[in-house]
Amino acid sequence: MPTVADLSETTILIPVDASDPGTPSQGVVELLSPHSLIVLGVYPVPEQATTDQLRSQFGEEATAAVETVADRFADDGAAVETRVVFTHDRDQTIERVADEERVDAVLTAGSIEEDLDRVLVPIRGEEGNVDAIVGFIGLLFQGSETDVTLFNVADSDDAASQGEFLLRGVRDRLEEDGLDAGRIDWQQERDYDPGDAIVRVAADHDLLVVGETEPSLRERLLGEVTNQVIDESPVPVLVVRRND
Repeated sequence: MPTVADLSETTILIPVDASDPGTPSQGVVELLSPHSLIVLGVYPVPEQATTDQLRSQFGEEATAAVETVADRFADDGAAVETRVVFTHDRDQTIERVADEERVDAVLTAGSIEEDLDRVLVPIRGEEGNVDAIVGFIGLLFQGSETDVTLFNVADSDDAASQGEFLLRGVRDRLEEDGLDAGRIDWQQERDYDPGDAIVRVAADHDLLVVGETEPSLRERLLGEVTNQVIDESPVPVLVVRRND
């Protein structure tokens, strides 16, 4: 079973809007605090302004706001670092920092309820993706009471058979990693549009955890459904990265 040291070696990037970061819910604090965290304050800069101009005007205020968010996790025992970046391109900045820090996962914007009860984890038949996400899920939910639903979308009888075999195998591996079997469920749907299916089923969950196929958050996360899943998901998305 993973140890506390294993948990602290998992690094998660939490981007927030440095101009108005809000307050993380108790659910996300309890889930992420056992891990090493980087709270990234991304301050949006309009095209007509320069980053230096806004940094000189709002730098101290933005830094204080981001540190307040970080303190919420630190008060729960997390090891937290902060960074504040003034930028014209939010997505590019998040990808760059994720690469620089070699983080294991990135949490997208969105509101997680106070109680984090149900998490959806889409699984597809790619070996690297499965290995990365299974190892991360085993660490992420160690000691929590959150229910995990493994989800597969199939477009044919053969794909459905392979998908069911994959889901059962992932469930067994998570049990071996120490997750309570009663907290792990699996679900499969027949659909020719995996993006639509994932977004629809995610509506009944509190968090969506996905794995990328290449080290890129936007371009190749789930192949052709990348932007759709991130942009249309009704709940926050935690992207598990592959640091090959």
